[in-house]
Amino acid sequence: MAQTPRKHKVLIASMSLDLGGAETHIVELCLKLQSRGLEVVAVSSGGIFVERLQRAGIRHIEAPLHSRSPSSMLQARKILAEILRKEQPDIVHAHARIPAFLLSSLCKKQGIALVTTVHGSYAVSLPLRLLTRWGCKCLAVSDDICSYLMENYDIPRRDIFVTVNGIDTGLFSPDPAQGEALRRELSIAPEEKVLLSVSRLDPDADGGVARLMEQAPLLRQAIDRLRIVIVGGGEHFEHFRELAERLNRQAGEPYILLTGPRSDIARFCNACDVFFGVSRAALEAASCARPVVLAGTAGYLGPLDESTLAAARETNLTCRGHDWPQQPCLAQDVTHLLEKGDGSFGREMVLREYSAERMADDALRCYRAALLCQKSARYDFLLSGYYGYGNAGDELLLSTIVENLLGRMPEASICVLNHSTTSASCRQEVALARRFSLPQVLGALRRSEVLIFGGGSLLQDVTSSKSLFYYLALLHTARLCGCKTMLYGNGIGPLRTAFSRRVTARVLRHVDVITLRDPDSMRLLHELGIPDERVTLTADEVFTALHQPLPRLDCLPQRPYLAVSLRSWPKNDARFEAKLADILDKTADKYRLDVLFVPFQKKSDTAICRDVSRRMKHPSGIFEGDSAQVLSAVTNARAVVGMRLHALIFATAAGVPSIGIVYDQKVSAFYEMLEERHTVDCEQLDEALLEGHLDAILQDDGAARRTVQAAAALKQSALQNAAAAQALLEGEV
Repeated sequence: MAQTPRKHKVLIASMSLDLGGAETHIVELCLKLQSRGLEVVAVSSGGIFVERLQRAGIRHIEAPLHSRSPSSMLQARKILAEILRKEQPDIVHAHARIPAFLLSSLCKKQGIALVTTVHGSYAVSLPLRLLTRWGCKCLAVSDDICSYLMENYDIPRRDIFVTVNGIDTGLFSPDPAQGEALRRELSIAPEEKVLLSVSRLDPDADGGVARLMEQAPLLRQAIDRLRIVIVGGGEHFEHFRELAERLNRQAGEPYILLTGPRSDIARFCNACDVFFGVSRAALEAASCARPVVLAGTAGYLGPLDESTLAAARETNLTCRGHDWPQQPCLAQDVTHLLEKGDGSFGREMVLREYSAERMADDALRCYRAALLCQKSARYDFLLSGYYGYGNAGDELLLSTIVENLLGRMPEASICVLNHSTTSASCRQEVALARRFSLPQVLGALRRSEVLIFGGGSLLQDVTSSKSLFYYLALLHTARLCGCKTMLYGNGIGPLRTAFSRRVTARVLRHVDVITLRDPDSMRLLHELGIPDERVTLTADEVFTALHQPLPRLDCLPQRPYLAVSLRSWPKNDARFEAKLADILDKTADKYRLDVLFVPFQKKSDTAICRDVSRRMKHPSGIFEGDSAQVLSAVTNARAVVGMRLHALIFATAAGVPSIGIVYDQKVSAFYEMLEERHTVDCEQLDEALLEGHLDAILQDDGAARRTVQAAAALKQSALQNAAAAQALLEGEV
């Protein structure tokens, strides 16, 4: 029977779970992490949201994390030590400085990864700076908090993950009936205009409410039938209640209502006409399609719209750095929003940028990075390939494999055998081991469940028999270390010598799962005696990465252009270069195209691109950029002529017709899968044949459409690679 991997357990530590932006963030995160399959345990001093967590099946443990008194902190530390001993979490996630400080030494002692979400900028002094512990990774709720951490605590940017206050857009959604019901409950008439504020009424958070109360008489004077509703509790609640009573007596009617703390905030958002506030509460109101005035303790931005969005986004909608205006303008802004009466902008913004799903994704990325930092880290997958050498194709291949594995298994931990351990060639969080360091390779194998050969033509002896025997030795060693093995969308061969074929066959008979990207590789394995039932024909993983051309760069030719991808090859000579240059000149003139050479691996490709370019009469360019820019150059071309297989794959995936110059059987095998015959031989470059192919794809209006259709089918096949890897990890193979 298949063994289900153990759920990762995360301990969420918060000062309290009473009404507040940070507290609501924590609750939503707990719920989303639980829905992603994690076991979540919360610890705090308690509060109004504890019941909601418990209803969802999330355990809560009480500890006095809200107090700065030495006795309370000592008591809390003792409780936390016992919790860690009993629960044995994989990750501890602290929110705010006190929980992080108390947990830091305890986590270090027990070898548990600690991360902290920093919700705001706190006072910085030398004693506080020395006592603050944020853990091995941080989550910052805005770009300015990220800068605050780097400037005040010297935290490297690579250790900070910028996240958002994720909103449950299902709970916080437009619901007029819900709003009408609450208005009846509060005795608010349908024709009355409700200005809502949701805020903690504590010294560090109630500055916005204080300003609102100051300007309440002006608002009442400017807006007929106005009701101001303030939701929230705290140390200053009684002060604001008395102030409201005084203002109501002066007005002769109870137009200001303080409700105290409430957990049904979505109902209040749907009952209001305009929201006044900041941060998470403002996002919740926006998610309910309510117009929002951004104003709070830190400052004033005014109506949330296109003109204020960038400034709002930078500070997590707190208005930090934006002072209140000298002249009262709140009444004018509220009146404007009442007349406009449309909150669709806010709803669309939240759906696009501030979903709870994104918040959970950010947290999981941070957890993965933190776990990978642990000296004893174990890996679900160890990826081996031609990674870290600056090849645009292999860089995208690695990134795509990692992305697809994590898409199916968000908690998976991944290590990559890379050329160096200083930088990875993928966007995601992975551990790195140096591929030619025996201690690092052996250490990674011993701590990994599955070794994956991630795409490419790794098992071949054409470029070098040394690389073939390196990879075969790696597969054999993995088996000795008790590590499962998989060839993941690989191309196999050519294998020129009998010895290469014999050794390869012997090793591959013990590989657990084999998926292949082309029929030629399938036929070769059949010849080697590998049982057919253990081999699956899929497709190159890159087909899952591209669905359309990437954004066109300004530095690309303005006219339609032909992209050309070449590589150095021993059998290429001056005649090859001259023939190709002549054909490119003719094609450029005939179809009024520019010619752009696109080196995929700068060190080895640029020289031949330059040699062919010099032989051309027609002006041509050589494009040099990073992997993303190279992809843009290929996928925005009118057509592609290439030797590099991944240049041809990228073009096909984006619906760009292509012609392959066959220097290796993998190129012809690729076109066999496309059921196209647009190839020419590298050794004997047939000028007439290449010209004919160019005419065919440049004159055929249906070529791009057929390319798109072929790519779609190959994408579906390529998705089987990650599914097979998951089945192997979970013991279903």
